[in-house]
Amino acid sequence: MAGQGGFVTRLNGTENFNTAGNTNVSNTTALSSFIGEVVSISMPEIGMTDIDVSSFDSSSNFMEFVGGSKDPGVIDIELNYDGTETTALLAAVGNATEIWQISFPDDSIWKSVGYINKVGGGTSAPNDKISSVASIKLTGVPTQSTSFSPPAAPV
Repeated sequence: MAGQGGFVTRLNGTENFNTAGNTNVSNTTALSSFIGEVVSISMPEIGMTDIDVSSFDSSSNFMEFVGGSKDPGVIDIELNYDGTETTALLAAVGNATEIWQISFPDDSIWKSVGYINKVGGGTSAPNDKISSVASIKLTGVPTQSTSFSPPAAPV
């Protein structure tokens, strides 16, 4: 895979929750199709909820915060427009969570559980391609690995 761009795959598999409440992704196998013609992948910005704990006793009249729950973020994927693929993605909006894998040119992989929460919003201009966008809202703890086992080729 080295030298190629990244690709996004929906996986069959098992998602478990360990005693710490974290999501474990295991027993994954690739579905027969990839999300095709990916132009760019915007990786999620993992953040934390800020909880305001300010009171009248706060020092120097400054607000005080503590960290709350972590938010795994959203993956935004820009695609070359394909009507069949867009129809399939639109049908998947809001469905149950699935396991997603992003494979990178350096053979590393990134997996997380999430669901498609937006499709569309692409662009069209004279003498240019037509694009579309899909967003995957992540849930649980993402994992990253430097080892890569390529899923089955698209059919």
